[in-house]
Order: sequence, then structure tokens, then C-alpha cells
Amino acid sequence: MLKRRVRIFVDAEVLVAPHFSGIGHYTLELLRGLDRLVENRSDISVELGVFFKQASKIRSYGFRNFKIRRSPFPLRVTNALKIRNLQPPYDLFFGKRIYLFPNFTSWPTLFSPSVPIVYDLVFERFPQYVEPRNQAFLSSQVTKAVAWATKIVTISRNSQEEIAEFYHIPTDKITIAYPGIEQSALFRWPVDEVEKVKRKYGVNGEYILFVGNLEPRKNLKSLLLAYEQLDKKLRDKYSLLLVGARGWLDDEIHETIERLRKDGNRIQTPNEYVHDKDRAAIFSGASLFVYPSLYEGFGIPPLEAMACGVPTITSNNSSLPEAVGDAAVMVDAQSVTELAHAMTRVLGNKKLQVGMIEKGYEQVDKFSWDNEARKLLDMLLELNK
Repeated sequence: MLKRRVRIFVDAEVLVAPHFSGIGHYTLELLRGLDRLVENRSDISVELGVFFKQASKIRSYGFRNFKIRRSPFPLRVTNALKIRNLQPPYDLFFGKRIYLFPNFTSWPTLFSPSVPIVYDLVFERFPQYVEPRNQAFLSSQVTKAVAWATKIVTISRNSQEEIAEFYHIPTDKITIAYPGIEQSALFRWPVDEVEKVKRKYGVNGEYILFVGNLEPRKNLKSLLLAYEQLDKKLRDKYSLLLVGARGWLDDEIHETIERLRKDGNRIQTPNEYVHDKDRAAIFSGASLFVYPSLYEGFGIPPLEAMACGVPTITSNNSSLPEAVGDAAVMVDAQSVTELAHAMTRVLGNKKLQVGMIEKGYEQVDKFSWDNEARKLLDMLLELNK
């Protein structure tokens, strides 16, 4: 008996967006895992849909087993159609397929399964931390995507439960595909190589590290105030290095940075954008990584720090305990004093640091792109039955 051919179509616009975001990284690595899995699978075809002028950028990623299908709509037209509720069914253009939409929103389909990836509900739970126009767009469009969905993919058990509760759908309709950690790129660098990268970005001495967008949801003001509470000997020994792009509503963060600097606190920022190839070196150079976010769909930076052998402190909210397990020290993100005490405790206890580093390596091993791509593929194959 011949196997029924599985046809999968991925809306790949997120891979060619002007700003290559965390969603772009997640989609790219998950698709690379899928690409490896379908090698020599003649019963599975995967197509990547993208506006025809951007097809060359998709080719540059080097996928071996995917075909490119050219979409008639550029991203700005797509978004305009979505806002006006004028989207035609996607399968009228590309035929009966299993449609995967990796960026929260989707298109309607007439006779094909639809699978959007909804990463978190920050736009519903903390709308004050999202640019208003983007918040309104996501709120309306994700509601439609969930209603059209045959299955939904998300990135943590916490997000799965929140999506199920908010949209009143069963959790078994939602598949979890965790982000993976690419340990061939993220590992502890030798000291001399770290020093070269530090010089490149104007980073001096020993430091406590934060990596992420400089925005209120990341709770940077609390981190700055906690650093200010550290004993002067610790502040003299360790600067606070903030690595990340400016984000939404960041004026208060930068005002706090300037105030602390005027008071003699050592707050460092790189002298230029830190490229992906240098991230592991910046992580490796840290004495401590602190990520006190107020909410995360998953929270990759703490695991990236652990992969580079850095003791890590993070918040005890949303998906962060799920991501870090027992390998990090977790604190109440709302308590500046608790955060300062945790930083002091870890920095002052070498034995604790060694234990956290060992547990961190074990935790990172749990998150593999190949494993998560397998989960995704298994779910898509179920839809073809």
C-alpha cells in the first residue's frame, strides 16, 4: 500500500522580515531541524512560502529539502488584508496542504489544516508593555488564528495553559515545541578569546550580565536598583553590563542608568551591536547572569548563559521556572531587595557557583532543536491521517 504523501506549507515571511527577531531565530532553527528530519523522506514535501522578491534570501539559509513557493503578497499587503478582514483562503493559492504559520497570525483555509505558532500572551496579559498598535493587531489577529486553527503550537507549558484558558480551548489542541539551544555555537570560550571580544565591544573588567531588549517587561529598572544596593566592594569589583537593543517605553530605564552612573556606579553597555557570533564570548566573560523579567513565553537567555557556564539568577514567574529547572536561583521579580540578596549570595559563594554551573549544563541538554522538530513533525503527520 502506497503511503499518503504529506504536503506541508510554511509561511516563511518571518525569515525575511527587516528585523530578524527572536521569532525569526526560533523559526529558522526549528525548520533546520525539520530539514534534517525529512532528508530521504519521499513521502513528505515541505514548501516555504515567501513574497517572490525575497526568494533569494530564503535560499541563503541553505535548506536542502525544502521547495520555495512564491507568494503574491508582500508583508505590508498581507498585514493590510489582515487588519481589514479581507484575507482570501490561503489554500486557494497553494492547494490542499497542512499550513504552518510561525508568527502568531494566520490566514483562513477552506479545506486544509491550519497550525499557527502562538508564543505567549504578553499582548493580553501585559498590554502596557506592548506598543499599542501592535497590541491591538495581535489581540484581534490571534483571536482569529486560534478560531481557524486545527492545532496550535506554543513554546512552553505555561503558554499552553494560558492559551487554553484565555481562548477556552482544550490543552490537547496545543502542542509544545520548546526552543532549543545550539550548543555548537553556545559554549564556554577560552579566556584569551573572551578578552579579544571584550576589547572589540569596549567591555572592561569583571561583570554581571543582562542580555535582552532594554524595555520595562524585562524589569531592567529593578535590576539597576538591585545593583545599586550591592555592597560597594562588589560594585567596585563587578560592573553591570547591559546588552540589548532599545525597546518600547525605555526612557525610565535610561534615566536610571544615567543617575546611577553619575553616582559612581559602573554600568556598561557595548560600544556597538553585539553580533550573534560574539554572544557566546560575552556570556562566557560574565561572572553572573541576571534575568529578572516580569513575563516570558519561554526565556532563552538564561539557558544561553548556562550553556556558556555562567551561574544564573532569574524570576520565578511565567515560564522561567520551567526553562531553568533547579539550575538557577529564582527570585520574586517585584522585590529589588530579594534580587540584590541573591546576587550577593551567588557572587560570594564559589561552591554554589560551581554547583549551579554543573546543573546548568545538565538543564541545557534537555533542549534540542532536533527533538522539538520531531515533536512538530509528528503532530503535522497526525493531521494528515
